[in-house]
Amino acid sequence: MKKRLISLLCVTAMAVGLIGCGGGEKEETKAPGSEAQTEAAKAEEKPTETQAQEETRAVKNQEIDTSGVERALQLSKDPGEYKLHVYWPAPDTYFEDNIQPGYEQLAKEYGLTVDYAIGTEWTQDVENQVVEAKAAEGYDLFMIYGADTSGANALYKELIDAGCKVVNYGGKVDDPQQAAATVCGDVYDYSYAATKQMIEAMGGEGEIINVLENLGDVNTLERQKGVEAAVAEAEGVTICQTIGDINTEEEGYEKVSDALAANPGATGIIATGGTASRGMANALADYYASNGDAKHLFAVATDPSQEVMNGLKDGTLDIGVAQNGYGQGYIGSLLLLYLSEGWTMKDPGVHIVTGYVFITTENIDSFTTDIETLSKEIASELETKYLNAP
Repeated sequence: MKKRLISLLCVTAMAVGLIGCGGGEKEETKAPGSEAQTEAAKAEEKPTETQAQEETRAVKNQEIDTSGVERALQLSKDPGEYKLHVYWPAPDTYFEDNIQPGYEQLAKEYGLTVDYAIGTEWTQDVENQVVEAKAAEGYDLFMIYGADTSGANALYKELIDAGCKVVNYGGKVDDPQQAAATVCGDVYDYSYAATKQMIEAMGGEGEIINVLENLGDVNTLERQKGVEAAVAEAEGVTICQTIGDINTEEEGYEKVSDALAANPGATGIIATGGTASRGMANALADYYASNGDAKHLFAVATDPSQEVMNGLKDGTLDIGVAQNGYGQGYIGSLLLLYLSEGWTMKDPGVHIVTGYVFITTENIDSFTTDIETLSKEIASELETKYLNAP
């Protein structure tokens, strides 16, 4: 991915900082014998990928037989003319396992090829460089997870001013947001609801360890409010410790392990972010393995990662919260197609809530079907609830 980023940055430099989403192609006067040199230069500019990545991209970009597929929107151009790019800030299994299947399904239905990039690190600077490079290549439909809830708006405005369509997804950004819409779950809602279920299972009494991620992120703060609001409604429940600023799985493991040792009287633990949940799941597994007499803590984790699913299966975890990442990928990319066809937002910057599903042992093998059904229902409301016809 680093090689890919370096190549993309070269494209940006060649574009002299201009995005040019809405402009046409310029004719060039070629010197005699320059054809071979041009082709060689293009080959050097092409992002370098591992063989596995190339094989994966080849599978994802193969032509799809879409005959007989019912579509929400009829396209006015050939599918190959739609230049749609999806950006995720850093390597994360949540993107691969949840977001990608959503937009890939949309691509199959419409016969599209959807380009994507994953940043090398979770920073706005890297996001700006990669996305600007894709815009310089001619992409004009962008679905972006804002790496920084404040800084992302400047990038969105830059793209929109250049004629691009932008949908923010995966989490909210600061107001006033510049994207046409934000497509993601209501993190306060699921954090509150999951904590309520935990408290009920605890019999309305006990102490909870609250595991959070980046406390400077507006989404993490909403998760914290949701947990605290549910606890405030239960007279017999308190939060014995709040862990914050978890940015990696390893940090989650270390901080949860320390909190378990420091709070032997805890009766519950909840992680409302995916990265923290993976660390928590691993920490709990080792905690029980090394403490044969340890009592079971009622545990809630977020996002159906392999660590979380394993924890649900072996009883380490009691509830998983499946944010509708599939819906974010599907609905976000479908919304971009609508915008490209001249539809406009009734409420620019609206938050389209994609919902969630709780995972327990009862639906562990079927919850993905519930997620897909929920996504289709939301998608069917786009024209009537969120969009103005051209």
